Amino acid sequence: MITLYIRIGDWISDRDLMTMRRTLLALALIAATTPAALACTEDELQAKSIELADLVKAIVAKDPAQQPTWRAKQVDVDRLAERSTDINQICAAYDAAITEAKAAQ
Repeated sequence: MITLYIRIGDWISDRDLMTMRRTLLALALIAATTPAALACTEDELQAKSIELADLVKAIVAKDPAQQPTWRAKQVDVDRLAERSTDINQICAAYDAAITEAKAAQ
């Protein structure tokens, strides 16, 4: 009886595997950057609001002289959240304020 050993490499070359990997990577990147994947949800918006409030409290506790400045920034973002219907714009405003608050800590 003759036994045949067939290797996968005999049918699929390395060049084919690299093309397949690149295609899968491109598809994964496209799927990850779709607007639905980047969209901010209401739960994330609420979490960002709480995070900003906590950061402002920490900054004011450390340096009470900065209270008017940081409260005004927090109120500006809150007013934008009340007036705007674009959740992504609101999230961007919260992200900017959170980044600035983290830098100030």
